[in-house]
Amino acid sequence: MTTRIYVIGHRNPDTDSIASPIAYAHLKNVTEPGAEHIPVRLGPPNRETQFVLDYFRVEAPILLENVYTQVKDLVFDEPTSVSLDTSMRSAWELMAQTGFKSLTVVDDRGKLVGIVTLGDIAEAYLASSGSLVRGPVPVRNIVGALDGELLVQGRPQFRGTVEVVSHGGAYLGTYDGKAAGIHAGPATGVLLIVGRGYIGPEVLETSGLEVVVLTHEAPVFPELLAGARKRGITVIKTPHGIYETARRVSQSEPVSHIMTTEDIVAFSLEEQVDDVKETMLRYRYRYFPVLDDEGRPVGKLARRHVIDYTGKNVILVDHNERSQSVEGIEEARILEIIDHHRVGSVETGEPIVFINRPLGSTATIVYELYCQRGVEPPGPIAGLMLAAILSDTLAFKSPTCTPEDVRAAKRLAQIAGVDMEEFVKSMFSAGTSLEGKTEAEIFFGDFKESRIRNLRIGVSQVNTYHTDVAALRERLTAFMEHLQAERGYDLLLLMLTDIIAEGSELLVVGHQPEIVERAFGVSLKEKPLFLPGVISRKKQVLPRIIRAINAM
Repeated sequence: MTTRIYVIGHRNPDTDSIASPIAYAHLKNVTEPGAEHIPVRLGPPNRETQFVLDYFRVEAPILLENVYTQVKDLVFDEPTSVSLDTSMRSAWELMAQTGFKSLTVVDDRGKLVGIVTLGDIAEAYLASSGSLVRGPVPVRNIVGALDGELLVQGRPQFRGTVEVVSHGGAYLGTYDGKAAGIHAGPATGVLLIVGRGYIGPEVLETSGLEVVVLTHEAPVFPELLAGARKRGITVIKTPHGIYETARRVSQSEPVSHIMTTEDIVAFSLEEQVDDVKETMLRYRYRYFPVLDDEGRPVGKLARRHVIDYTGKNVILVDHNERSQSVEGIEEARILEIIDHHRVGSVETGEPIVFINRPLGSTATIVYELYCQRGVEPPGPIAGLMLAAILSDTLAFKSPTCTPEDVRAAKRLAQIAGVDMEEFVKSMFSAGTSLEGKTEAEIFFGDFKESRIRNLRIGVSQVNTYHTDVAALRERLTAFMEHLQAERGYDLLLLMLTDIIAEGSELLVVGHQPEIVERAFGVSLKEKPLFLPGVISRKKQVLPRIIRAINAM
């Protein structure tokens, strides 16, 4: 089973947190083919990111809602399933072969309809009270149970309810030239076991006869076969004697007659392991079926499978704080972190690869890893990394931008075959359009939450490009006031960053606005509050907020 490793960007994804997981997963899959690295996203791509994905014709990563351990993450046993008409003998042989004492029974669509256990087979066999089979039995089951050869094909189903000896109703007769009474009484279906001494086709006169079984002692008369074909009677030749044959006929009964169909406890692939554990404590079954979305068995789950399970394997990209990561991250097994932000609150259970560099974009780090491993990214992947660098550094205008970012972007533009100046204009135009967006979509498009000395701080950034934001101020301020009261933030900030003017208008809501005044040496009475040269949340806003809080 191939190990799955999810490569995860942060919540409220921007271009870097979509592009870098895609690029890093591709690199890992090329250089480490023993595992499947899957890029994922934690939210919908914003307009800029969707433009980039469409431009380079790359599909968005799959959406991952949580990383709680689910049944599909466990290593469980393969299913052992049989069809409704499988004989008890075949089911027993499969149990002996696999070591499993229960089998899932499926219909012709592969869906679970019942469970048959070794106990069910034993009970049916011992409680037969002389009855060999109860209800219709496929003739092929009888042939298989008898190790037989089908000499004449009659009806595909034997429809009788067969008794060992009966003078009324359905019965099984044994004819060896001495048995008496085999013609006695009406019959709904007769299976006749024939031994030595019979003289030919006279056995075909048996009332209700459907199947003739010739034991190893019984000769095969051509007249018998011809008469059976004419009357539609099945003839089977078996290498066994009368008593062994009678015993084996009882084992041809289909499992549908004895299976359990009610109160079946099964698990879906999506169920969380914690819920599975609770269910297993209530039921003392040895195995539980695992079903796919269509109700088809895909495995068998036992207690041993959930004792020592490990969480989902993940690589965190472009973040390292729990509040910015996927739900359930505390249960996951973090293998690596690739980031360019401050070190936050994520903890790991063991040493890991942690690459954290003060560069303008995580994509720059990922590209350098490509270079270190001697791999050139394909054009579309190079284009994604280029877009991430240009987005995060605001086309190299952000103070977070480094010469390494510029060098990486130029080389990636060459690989992708992109005119960087034309591309960045198109990208920013697509990404900064606020037309038709709700306040929530605008505010949470690029939002980061941090805990600083027990204060809950949220900072959103919206890049604008030839955009009149005057009409947005009142709407966004009202939205922030409602959000702050509803979720208990101590401070909410919104940076309306003008890419052309290279500065940000700041909207502030919260109980302690003096933190912002102290951080930037301004008065919040100024309306609007424009901070020239401030265009980086990571390097120019959060560090000042942290210093102001620490100085209080």
